[in-house]
Amino acid sequence: MNTDGIFKHVKDSFCSLWSFKERGQTLEVITPFSTTNFKFISIFITEREDKIIVTDGGWLVSGEYDNPIDIEDDIMTRIFTHYESIYEIKRQQQRNGQIFYYKSTDNIDLIPNLVYDIGSFLSAVASISQIQFEDPAEKAERENFSKMANSFISGVVPINHLRFKRSLGDDYKNVTFNAVVENGQRLKLIKYITGSQLSFFMSNFSRAIVDFEIASNSPFNQYIDKKIALINDISTGYKEDKLYRYTETLEQYTEIPPVKWTNREILATML
Repeated sequence: MNTDGIFKHVKDSFCSLWSFKERGQTLEVITPFSTTNFKFISIFITEREDKIIVTDGGWLVSGEYDNPIDIEDDIMTRIFTHYESIYEIKRQQQRNGQIFYYKSTDNIDLIPNLVYDIGSFLSAVASISQIQFEDPAEKAERENFSKMANSFISGVVPINHLRFKRSLGDDYKNVTFNAVVENGQRLKLIKYITGSQLSFFMSNFSRAIVDFEIASNSPFNQYIDKKIALINDISTGYKEDKLYRYTETLEQYTEIPPVKWTNREILATML
């Protein structure tokens, strides 16, 4: 066996898969990293304030890889946290809700390392997101309610004061809220609670309780004006008589009753 020849052939073939595009002041590197639905990973390199930034360009969560990612799903949240930790990936969310994953350096020699880390991260997470972990009806229920609630809140709060799908902070990436209203340093946290079945409703209620509890005990609590739970009381999974204990526990941390969707005009006055 001509081992040297085989190695050279493998190396040359693999290297030929790399390509690039110039996008203004940003370089798009099209890598051989791929997803399980046969999409090649693109990585974007730019320079800002003497720092070299290597990023996904916001493509991962935007669906560029045909991988609808539900970052509210508990399993996906744990997956993201795992891979972010392994590759030391940072995350930034824009005011329009777009999420970027990136690494930075001031050493040009480290760019290949960062490209490898970002590429490995994107390939893994984008591929795993193809797996369906939850009930399709429940996913549709949550997505539909989020769209309705987002639309309503957008009609009440100026867009420059509103962010959707926001984590509490870099040290609390698993603690997310469907909407956050910002007014200077003051915050209003909003969590949507719904469920296609009672069991899912209870599960989503429990997660809301945990997130509000963590927020209440965090250093951010001094900046939080309101903690609001918006409940989808028109959902088939909503059974008020079965959920009253959850409501009582929730109010220990929100200090106000949850707002029902059918009474959403109340929410408008709170924002």
